[in-house]
Amino acid sequence: MTLLVFGLLSLLTGVVAISTLAVAGGGGGATSIIMAATVLIGIGGFFVTLALFLGAYAATGDSWTTTVWRIAQLLAAVLVLIFVFR
Repeated sequence: MTLLVFGLLSLLTGVVAISTLAVAGGGGGATSIIMAATVLIGIGGFFVTLALFLGAYAATGDSWTTTVWRIAQLLAAVLVLIFVFR
């Protein structure tokens, strides 16, 4: 759970940092803020993907709902990989 929370907070911080530049305008430190935001988005995407893959791997049971939940987590992890790391 902490991997997911850390990843989501990192993604949110990166997106907010880039959005702040759009509102406040660029300045002398715009390049460094964009670089830091890009790194935060990459780290967040990695940890969200890792949390989803590990959650799908650690799920136990052969019930129908457990199987559907595992497939949903794997699909979400692949979508994060596609849309964050494009």
